[in-house]
Amino acid sequence: MKKILKGLLVLSLVLVSGMLFAAAQGEAMASDAQVLTPATYSWTAGGMGGGWYTQAGGMAAIVKNNVPEITIKVIPGGGTVNPAKLDAAQDDFGWGVGYVDKAAYNGTAPLFDKAYANIRGLAGNFSVDFYHFLAAKNTGITTIDELVAKVKAGEKVNLAGPMVGTSERALTSLLFENYYGISYEQIEKNGGRVIYAAYGDMVNLYKDRHVDYVIACLGLPGSAITEMSISRDSVLLKASDDLVKFSDNTYGTVAFSSGLNKIPAGTYKGINVDTQAIGHSTEIIARVGLPEIVAYNFVKALMENLDEVQSLTPSFAKYFSKEMAPKTMVPLHPGAERYYREIGVIK
Repeated sequence: MKKILKGLLVLSLVLVSGMLFAAAQGEAMASDAQVLTPATYSWTAGGMGGGWYTQAGGMAAIVKNNVPEITIKVIPGGGTVNPAKLDAAQDDFGWGVGYVDKAAYNGTAPLFDKAYANIRGLAGNFSVDFYHFLAAKNTGITTIDELVAKVKAGEKVNLAGPMVGTSERALTSLLFENYYGISYEQIEKNGGRVIYAAYGDMVNLYKDRHVDYVIACLGLPGSAITEMSISRDSVLLKASDDLVKFSDNTYGTVAFSSGLNKIPAGTYKGINVDTQAIGHSTEIIARVGLPEIVAYNFVKALMENLDEVQSLTPSFAKYFSKEMAPKTMVPLHPGAERYYREIGVIK
């Protein structure tokens, strides 16, 4: 009887071992089945001709050169619309603004009226983009407060403003309304003109003197602002300490205490003083359903060609690094997380 029991025990152990081995083999096969196949994906960026659009194109080329199976088509988008597009799986990759992505993921009012929880982070802290308030020098003003005073006094102001759906339109509207008590619409009621335009169109509007003021959010140096400052004598309007602090405390833009809210003298032609400005950090996000192997190889291509990525703009060279990349404002995509764990920048 003891021999029979012993035999049954041995048989049971063999069967269990076999099942465990089969399960392990199954998992390995499932992992091996995640093979890249050629496919085209979309990247919703910013306005055509702006920094986001051209930088996305540069990174898409880096990925394609290193992972031929991944082709990325860059399309126009904007900071506040990109999370919604990705959440609805209309696009695969997207540029994001840190404070906007966090608000979208959580459904934080007043920026969003619902949560867009189907977005994930790929890489963060690419740059600090700055809110440029550019004015023709002959307007005679040097601060945002003075521009607002003109509007409140009923003066006619001709301005090129950011398009609907962009993060800069959202934030500047909130600052105008909640800090200053004015609006873009009030400018028009005063008999002035507000033209909501893409960056490339802003350049021509300013050069041809259809507008004397421009509001645009760009990394440094912003190519559109560079062109404008060459075409006309210009000034960057300074943001007050209180405005920067209000924006930081209320909306989560770059903290006043960081010391980063400066557009250095000499960044643009004829502007030879440091200009205090509001800034926000930028990141790349993705739809939650983007295949893990695609997200993994996308991030790997950027991290293993970091010099090429940093060469796309001086702002990337200053801020973007392997150590800071995992610090996105929304949860990391599993593919990105797997790569960052492999190289040891997250535990």
